[in-house]
Amino acid sequence: QIILWGRTEKCLKETTEEIKMMGTECHYFICDVGNREEVYQQAKASFVFLQVGDITILVNNAAVVHGKSLMDSDDDALLKSQHINTLGQFWTTKAFLPRMLELQNGHIVCLNSVLALSAIPGAIDYCTSKASSFAFMESLTLGLLDCPGVNATTVLPFHTSTEMFQGMRIRFPNLFPPLKPETVARRTVEAVQTNQAFLLLPWTMHVLVILKSILPQSALEEIHKFSGSYTCMNTFKGRT
Repeated sequence: QIILWGRTEKCLKETTEEIKMMGTECHYFICDVGNREEVYQQAKASFVFLQVGDITILVNNAAVVHGKSLMDSDDDALLKSQHINTLGQFWTTKAFLPRMLELQNGHIVCLNSVLALSAIPGAIDYCTSKASSFAFMESLTLGLLDCPGVNATTVLPFHTSTEMFQGMRIRFPNLFPPLKPETVARRTVEAVQTNQAFLLLPWTMHVLVILKSILPQSALEEIHKFSGSYTCMNTFKGRT
């Protein structure tokens, strides 16, 4: 059984129908995860427990990106990114984790981004929120070590071919092609099934982590310029 939360009913309804056509029971509820009161209200009274029962897998996937520099960003837009991308996970996890701990059965999943580990210009709100989200999940994962039956998984994918980052361009697209959403979804499920704490996609992103730990900043800057990640958001025209 699947429950979908989101802000746009049209998208929720379409996705729910698509899931039902695959033979899986699915419900949706309108909820802005960046709104603490709304999350708590939906989790308690929202029919989620009444219609479906206990939530044992929570997938935090909600995110927005505005694709602007700090000085070009609207203050409200910056706050929106932090509320949805980061704080939303605080509220949803606080809402559902207690029952998981009581049942000794649960899994918290975070769809993060490799930008949590290596930021780029032109997406300062998104990169900051994802770095905060990664720290949240890292701390949560360690905190669950003594909690039998409850685990956490953080997925950090490279650019995925969705509308979210439409228009973003890197210098060598054939060398670093965008990930297919289906690939990210399948690998996420596999990571949950094996209780894998952290998953970098593709595996070559591990090289990035190693380089960041051993190279000086000047060398990393040259790599950004050579790869095109330094200017990749110049052509951004995605959606929030």
